[in-house]
Amino acid sequence: MKSVRTFVALGLGAVATVAAVSTPALAQETGSARSTANQHCVLDTDNGAKSCFSTYKEAITFGTKGRVTDAPNDTRAAVRDQKLQERLSGPRNERGLKSARGSLPAAPAERKVLGTLYSDADFGGGTFTYTGSVGCIRYPEFVSMGSGWNDVVSSVAGGQCNVTLYQHSNFLGSSQTYGGGAPYVGDAMNDQASSVSFER
Repeated sequence: MKSVRTFVALGLGAVATVAAVSTPALAQETGSARSTANQHCVLDTDNGAKSCFSTYKEAITFGTKGRVTDAPNDTRAAVRDQKLQERLSGPRNERGLKSARGSLPAAPAERKVLGTLYSDADFGGGTFTYTGSVGCIRYPEFVSMGSGWNDVVSSVAGGQCNVTLYQHSNFLGSSQTYGGGAPYVGDAMNDQASSVSFER
Protein backbone atom coordinates (compact mmCIF):
# COMPACT_ATOMS: atom_id res chain seq x y z
CA MET A 1 0.00 0.00 0.00
CA LYS A 2 2.89 2.30 0.79
CA SER A 3 4.29 1.87 -2.73
CA VAL A 4 0.90 2.85 -4.23
CA ARG A 5 0.83 6.05 -2.14
CA THR A 6 4.39 6.84 -3.16
CA PHE A 7 3.54 6.27 -6.82
CA VAL A 8 0.44 8.52 -6.56
CA ALA A 9 2.45 11.21 -4.75
CA LEU A 10 5.15 11.11 -7.41
CA GLY A 11 2.53 11.28 -10.17
CA LEU A 12 0.83 14.31 -8.56
CA GLY A 13 4.22 15.95 -8.08
CA ALA A 14 5.02 15.50 -11.77
CA VAL A 15 1.67 17.00 -12.77
CA ALA A 16 2.25 19.96 -10.45
CA THR A 17 5.73 20.49 -11.92
CA VAL A 18 4.42 20.42 -15.49
CA ALA A 19 1.64 22.87 -14.55
CA ALA A 20 4.08 25.22 -12.84
CA VAL A 21 6.47 25.18 -15.79
CA SER A 22 3.79 25.69 -18.46
CA THR A 23 1.61 28.21 -16.61
CA PRO A 24 4.00 31.20 -16.98
CA ALA A 25 4.11 30.73 -20.75
CA LEU A 26 0.34 30.65 -20.91
CA ALA A 27 0.13 33.70 -18.69
CA GLN A 28 2.58 35.56 -20.91
CA GLU A 29 0.61 34.76 -24.05
CA THR A 30 -2.65 35.79 -22.39
CA GLY A 31 -1.02 38.91 -20.97
CA SER A 32 0.33 39.84 -24.41
CA ALA A 33 -3.09 39.49 -26.02
CA ARG A 34 -4.67 41.41 -23.17
CA SER A 35 -2.09 44.19 -23.33
CA THR A 36 -2.62 44.61 -27.09
CA ALA A 37 -6.36 44.91 -26.52
CA ASN A 38 -5.80 47.67 -23.96
CA GLN A 39 -3.02 49.57 -25.70
CA HIS A 40 -3.10 52.31 -28.28
CA CYS A 41 0.23 52.45 -30.07
CA VAL A 42 1.63 54.88 -32.64
CA LEU A 43 4.48 54.21 -35.01
CA ASP A 44 6.17 57.21 -36.60
CA THR A 45 7.23 56.02 -40.05
CA ASP A 46 9.64 58.95 -40.40
CA ASN A 47 11.94 57.72 -37.62
CA GLY A 48 10.63 54.24 -36.67
CA ALA A 49 9.80 55.25 -33.10
CA LYS A 50 6.92 53.36 -31.45
CA SER A 51 5.05 54.67 -28.41
CA CYS A 52 2.05 53.15 -26.63
CA PHE A 53 -0.58 54.80 -24.46
CA SER A 54 -3.51 53.75 -22.31
CA THR A 55 -6.02 55.85 -24.30
CA TYR A 56 -6.68 56.45 -27.98
CA LYS A 57 -6.83 60.22 -27.39
CA GLU A 58 -3.30 60.24 -25.95
CA ALA A 59 -2.02 58.17 -28.87
CA ILE A 60 -3.52 60.49 -31.49
CA THR A 61 -2.30 63.63 -29.69
CA PHE A 62 1.21 62.18 -29.68
CA GLY A 63 0.98 60.78 -33.21
CA THR A 64 0.00 64.14 -34.70
CA LYS A 65 2.56 66.07 -32.62
CA GLY A 66 -0.28 67.87 -30.83
CA ARG A 67 -2.05 68.95 -34.02
CA VAL A 68 -5.15 66.92 -33.04
CA THR A 69 -5.85 66.91 -29.29
CA ASP A 70 -9.59 66.25 -29.17
CA ALA A 71 -9.90 62.71 -30.55
CA PRO A 72 -12.42 60.69 -28.53
CA ASN A 73 -11.27 57.67 -26.55
CA ASP A 74 -14.08 55.67 -28.18
CA THR A 75 -12.27 54.26 -31.24
CA ARG A 76 -15.53 53.34 -32.95
CA ALA A 77 -16.81 56.91 -32.67
CA ALA A 78 -13.46 58.25 -33.86
CA VAL A 79 -13.38 56.21 -37.08
CA ARG A 80 -16.94 57.27 -37.93
CA ASP A 81 -16.27 60.98 -37.34
CA GLN A 82 -15.58 62.19 -40.90
CA LYS A 83 -14.33 65.63 -39.83
CA LEU A 84 -11.88 64.08 -37.38
CA GLN A 85 -10.66 61.64 -40.04
CA GLU A 86 -10.05 64.51 -42.47
CA ARG A 87 -8.07 66.37 -39.81
CA LEU A 88 -6.01 63.25 -39.15
CA SER A 89 -5.35 62.21 -42.73
CA GLY A 90 -6.69 64.75 -45.20
CA PRO A 91 -9.84 64.41 -47.33
CA ARG A 92 -10.50 61.26 -49.35
CA ASN A 93 -12.37 61.10 -52.63
CA GLU A 94 -15.18 58.65 -53.38
CA ARG A 95 -12.66 55.91 -54.22
CA GLY A 96 -11.03 56.18 -50.81
CA LEU A 97 -7.82 57.82 -52.06
CA LYS A 98 -6.46 61.06 -50.73
CA SER A 99 -7.77 63.93 -52.82
CA ALA A 100 -5.28 65.92 -54.89
CA ARG A 101 -4.89 69.61 -54.14
CA GLY A 102 -4.29 70.71 -57.73
CA SER A 103 -1.65 73.37 -58.20
CA LEU A 104 -1.62 74.75 -54.65
CA PRO A 105 1.86 75.61 -53.38
CA ALA A 106 3.53 72.78 -51.51
CA ALA A 107 3.20 73.12 -47.75
CA PRO A 108 5.80 71.78 -45.33
CA ALA A 109 5.33 68.04 -44.79
CA GLU A 110 2.86 67.45 -42.00
CA ARG A 111 2.61 64.21 -40.08
CA LYS A 112 -0.61 62.43 -41.12
CA VAL A 113 -2.25 59.17 -40.19
CA LEU A 114 -1.47 56.58 -42.87
CA GLY A 115 -3.69 53.91 -41.34
CA THR A 116 -4.83 52.24 -38.13
CA LEU A 117 -5.05 48.56 -37.23
CA TYR A 118 -7.59 47.38 -34.62
CA SER A 119 -7.38 44.23 -32.51
CA ASP A 120 -11.18 43.75 -32.56
CA ALA A 121 -13.81 43.83 -35.29
CA ASP A 122 -15.83 47.01 -35.82
CA PHE A 123 -12.82 49.24 -35.00
CA GLY A 124 -12.68 48.11 -31.36
CA GLY A 125 -10.00 46.99 -28.94
CA GLY A 126 -6.43 48.17 -29.06
CA THR A 127 -5.10 50.28 -31.91
CA PHE A 128 -1.84 50.51 -33.82
CA THR A 129 -1.73 53.79 -35.74
CA TYR A 130 0.95 54.48 -38.35
CA THR A 131 1.83 58.14 -38.95
CA GLY A 132 4.30 59.86 -41.23
CA SER A 133 5.05 62.73 -43.55
CA VAL A 134 6.44 60.70 -46.47
CA GLY A 135 3.11 59.30 -47.63
CA CYS A 136 1.79 56.03 -48.95
CA ILE A 137 4.61 53.63 -49.79
CA ARG A 138 5.62 50.08 -48.96
CA TYR A 139 7.80 50.69 -45.93
CA PRO A 140 10.49 47.99 -45.60
CA GLU A 141 10.30 48.38 -41.81
CA PHE A 142 6.87 46.73 -41.80
CA VAL A 143 8.00 43.32 -43.04
CA SER A 144 6.68 42.09 -39.69
CA MET A 145 4.07 43.41 -37.28
CA GLY A 146 5.10 45.25 -34.16
CA SER A 147 5.43 43.48 -30.84
CA GLY A 148 2.09 42.03 -29.75
CA TRP A 149 0.41 42.68 -33.12
CA ASN A 150 1.24 39.54 -35.08
CA ASP A 151 -1.94 37.61 -35.92
CA VAL A 152 -4.33 39.88 -33.96
CA VAL A 153 -5.75 42.39 -36.50
CA SER A 154 -9.52 42.21 -37.04
CA SER A 155 -10.35 45.61 -38.59
CA VAL A 156 -8.49 48.44 -40.33
CA ALA A 157 -9.01 52.08 -41.20
CA GLY A 158 -6.95 53.53 -44.02
CA GLY A 159 -6.05 57.12 -43.26
CA GLN A 160 -4.67 58.66 -46.44
CA CYS A 161 -3.54 55.26 -47.77
CA ASN A 162 -4.96 51.92 -48.72
CA VAL A 163 -3.95 49.29 -46.17
CA THR A 164 -2.71 45.91 -47.38
CA LEU A 165 -2.43 43.07 -44.86
CA TYR A 166 -0.23 40.07 -45.63
CA GLN A 167 -0.63 36.65 -44.05
CA HIS A 168 3.12 36.17 -43.52
CA SER A 169 6.06 38.42 -42.73
CA ASN A 170 8.09 39.96 -45.59
CA PHE A 171 4.87 40.77 -47.50
CA LEU A 172 4.34 37.08 -48.33
CA GLY A 173 1.34 34.76 -48.36
CA SER A 174 -2.20 35.76 -49.15
CA SER A 175 -2.99 39.46 -48.97
CA GLN A 176 -5.99 41.75 -48.88
CA THR A 177 -6.13 45.49 -49.60
CA TYR A 178 -8.62 47.79 -47.90
CA GLY A 179 -9.49 51.35 -48.97
CA GLY A 180 -11.08 53.55 -46.35
CA GLY A 181 -12.31 51.53 -43.39
CA ALA A 182 -13.06 47.83 -43.04
CA PRO A 183 -14.99 46.99 -39.86
CA TYR A 184 -14.00 43.35 -40.40
CA VAL A 185 -11.04 42.17 -42.46
CA GLY A 186 -12.82 38.95 -43.40
CA ASP A 187 -12.51 35.38 -42.24
CA ALA A 188 -9.46 34.65 -44.39
CA MET A 189 -7.40 37.52 -42.89
CA ASN A 190 -8.88 37.83 -39.37
CA ASP A 191 -6.12 37.29 -36.79
CA GLN A 192 -3.76 36.24 -39.61
CA ALA A 193 -1.80 39.37 -40.61
CA SER A 194 1.97 39.31 -40.09
CA SER A 195 3.03 42.30 -42.24
CA VAL A 196 1.40 45.46 -43.55
CA SER A 197 1.89 48.08 -46.26
CA PHE A 198 0.32 51.48 -46.96
CA GLU A 199 -0.05 52.33 -50.62
CA ARG A 200 -2.26 54.28 -53.01
